[in-house]
Amino acid sequence: ELCKTTFPTYIESATGQRTRLMSLPKTPPPYIVLESEACEGRRLHVLSLAERPQTLGRGHESDVRIANVSISRCHASIAYFGGRIFLQDHGSKFGTLVAMRRPRQLDASAPLSVQVGQTVLAL
Repeated sequence: ELCKTTFPTYIESATGQRTRLMSLPKTPPPYIVLESEACEGRRLHVLSLAERPQTLGRGHESDVRIANVSISRCHASIAYFGGRIFLQDHGSKFGTLVAMRRPRQLDASAPLSVQVGQTVLAL
């Protein structure tokens, strides 16, 4: 299928000069990578926590939109303060990480799966 085909990121002229088709911005640290799998396939989200917390939810204003009825519009947020990464549930109906009620420090060196409603994200 066309949508499953890998396309080059550059084109090459007859003289051998390469021209980029698109440029990818460098994500400023600290950042996290969220991995999710859905019926549409695997998705990766690279989120910089350098400037502000990132929100997870099904609402249009969320940084990472998760289209699932078990996800609140503004379900949770991930933030970086004082060298630590925090995940905070925003009073969602189905909770985040075993109905977490207060912020929890995440260990950046250890992989972690986060359940948000019925969706599991790998950090």
